[in-house]
Amino acid sequence: MKLNFKMTRKKFGILLLIVIIVPIIYNKTASLITGLITAQFMKMPKEVVAGYPQYKNDYVSAQATGRVEAIYSIDVMARVPGFLIKKYFKEGDFVKKGQTLFQIDPREYQIEVRDSQASVNQYRALLLNAQQELNRANSLIKEDLISHSQVDSSLASRNENQALLDAARQKLALAKVNLSYTTIKSPVDGRIGKINITEGNYVALSSGSLVNVSSVNPVYVTFSLRQSDFIKLLKSSNRLKDVKVKVQFDGGQWYKKYGTINFVDNQIDKNSGSIQLRATFDNPQGWLVPGNYMKVSLLSPKKFKYMTVPQACTKGDAMSGYYVWVIGKNNAVKRKDIKVSDEIDNNWIVESGLSSKDRIVVSGVQNISTEGQKVKPITQAEYKKKEAAKENKD
Repeated sequence: MKLNFKMTRKKFGILLLIVIIVPIIYNKTASLITGLITAQFMKMPKEVVAGYPQYKNDYVSAQATGRVEAIYSIDVMARVPGFLIKKYFKEGDFVKKGQTLFQIDPREYQIEVRDSQASVNQYRALLLNAQQELNRANSLIKEDLISHSQVDSSLASRNENQALLDAARQKLALAKVNLSYTTIKSPVDGRIGKINITEGNYVALSSGSLVNVSSVNPVYVTFSLRQSDFIKLLKSSNRLKDVKVKVQFDGGQWYKKYGTINFVDNQIDKNSGSIQLRATFDNPQGWLVPGNYMKVSLLSPKKFKYMTVPQACTKGDAMSGYYVWVIGKNNAVKRKDIKVSDEIDNNWIVESGLSSKDRIVVSGVQNISTEGQKVKPITQAEYKKKEAAKENKD
């Protein structure tokens, strides 16, 4: 009995040892095998979608928000003081240049004109008499009947009266101008606004604006463009003169007439990165109302050829620059820095750094960790086919 008991304990110990050690050995072996498989898998070229930069030849367009502005917006003011006795328009009317708007009491200015005219008549008569005296003096001096001092005195009298007549004429001219200012006329064709000072009030230059008149045909539409859009339009037009400018109302309707760019600012705003432009629109029916905000659309007169790459295949940022992976010999990738200018439909417009023959990694850039790494390129069609197969399998 004792011998059998000892043998049983030994067998039990061996069995226990096997139970503990075998799993450990298994796990170690499994981990080693898995690591070898993973390492081998990592060495295998990663699958990426390859393609080429795309060239597009299309019209360049840009959008912005613009504001309608009157070419002339003039505050009508009283240029001479007086009582405002009458107005000749209705608020909101269209008025013509030179049309009478207000009348200031003209009576004291009419009196000033008549008084100035009387002074002119007086000094004209005095001048005529002085000229006759000078003529007689010049005749008598030839016969030595008078002295030279008398001739000089006659000449001085003639010149003095000439100066007095000139001054009187200037005063008369000023009086007539002031009288004309009592009739206040529209300085431009346009729509008249709300009256600020009504009839019966005493007005002067210090009274400020009586009413505003704003021109309505043509009008300006002022807007700002991003620097990139501005450069694209420059490349596809002749100094922006031929760019077609359209505006859209809030309801979605487009204004039928095209505008012409007539002003480009001389610098780009450092805060917004945009530049201000202005277009002129014919507005015979007054549909474009100054102060209104509208959508502005611009279209280049000719097509613009440019290269694009998908944004998803680039790395980097606007500060440090962008780059793509180019597939070279033996399917090894190489980094190429590129310069981009703008984004169109999730693609970068490439200004420099690539050629049409460069085969780039279009999709799968996350599988590339270092330059010189080998990849397994497939086409976009092959990629789509594989993805479709996976969906059908699922």
